[in-house]
Amino acid sequence: MKTIAFLGYGDIAERTSSVLSFDGYTELRGLCRSPETKNNPAHIELIAGDAANADDLAKFVTANTDVIVVTLTPSRASDDSYYDGYVVPARLLQNHLKSKGLTPSIIYVASSGVYPQRNGEWIDETTPAEPNNHQGEMLVQAEQLISSASEQVSILRCSGIYGPNRTRLAELLISGQVEITPAWTNRIHADDVAGFIAYLVRHPEHQQPLFLVSDDEPLLQEEAYARLAKRLGVDIKSIPHTDEVGRRGSKRIRNRALHASGYQLLHPTYDPR
Repeated sequence: MKTIAFLGYGDIAERTSSVLSFDGYTELRGLCRSPETKNNPAHIELIAGDAANADDLAKFVTANTDVIVVTLTPSRASDDSYYDGYVVPARLLQNHLKSKGLTPSIIYVASSGVYPQRNGEWIDETTPAEPNNHQGEMLVQAEQLISSASEQVSILRCSGIYGPNRTRLAELLISGQVEITPAWTNRIHADDVAGFIAYLVRHPEHQQPLFLVSDDEPLLQEEAYARLAKRLGVDIKSIPHTDEVGRRGSKRIRNRALHASGYQLLHPTYDPR
């Protein structure tokens, strides 16, 4: 039975561990700063620690770790939150694995925010990541460190993740604090991120260095907002419009590599119910 270590235990890690537990995986461990705030799941051993602390990392990732699932977030207590939240843990993990001669499989949850396109261009795994801001540069730097940390690494560049308990956009729509831009947007349900991670754990033969993880239907932002507004009972006509594409750019993601792996999306199109 494989030992699977979740470096960072937030929403995606919790969903993934639940899927793997249902599949019969029992050797599951998660590292997070405050295990006492979690739902105390019986199927996983939660360990208090910080992915940006070398000693905590060394104690958590041991010689019997077969798979590491990495789900990092920006550091809340830092002036350079993306460097400290992504680059520092990635470098520490790389150093630890190299120094100990460990070669676990790594699945790293990353972001499609590393692509700067602004004109609705189609992108896929062959499209160069050329971020145009500091956050994107830090994300790419962390990816590079993770990619060199072990022999089998899959980077999952996810589009905008939605699902239960992800209410930020709904709150902004209700309060009228958003503008509708002419941008193309891309989304993926949290259950599909978790499902795809679990699929790669079960089928390591389908791992490859990079996947764009997104659903089958890029949407103009106005259509995506309209679907959510309908569920919330918000009049989409009350939302102001602008002709300027926002800081997240405008691009359309092709997910052919995800489909070629054999994974079947649970939510192939955006449905915010």
